[in-house]
Amino acid sequence: MRPRARRGEAGSATLELAVLTPAALAVLGVVVLAGHVESARNVVAQAAQDAARAATTARDQNTAQAYANSAAAADLGGRDCRTWSMNLSGQLRPGAVLTATVTCTTELGILPGSFTTTHSSGAVVDPLRGVG
Repeated sequence: MRPRARRGEAGSATLELAVLTPAALAVLGVVVLAGHVESARNVVAQAAQDAARAATTARDQNTAQAYANSAAAADLGGRDCRTWSMNLSGQLRPGAVLTATVTCTTELGILPGSFTTTHSSGAVVDPLRGVG
């Protein structure tokens, strides 16, 4: 036999569930959004590292820019980046540092708005290799 609920407590579990469910879903949504943002940051950081590394293998500045763009596009292709850009700075000479800066703008999923993340990474041109 089940115990009878007190008169004033009838339906309180239902009310608690109705109040706590939206709060729990909001917390879950924030966790998912934070994961999406962190994933975008990681992808952009990897794209910047790959772009800088690829640029150091070129023999001239124009080819370095093309290699860097190609490496960034390979990392960002098929991702959630609505728009992205890659900027390469530095001189292509032995021992110099080439820095790739990648910027990505991504949507926030089901929320309105967007998120932009930028990461820069540098790579040293091999000092023992000839250029040009």
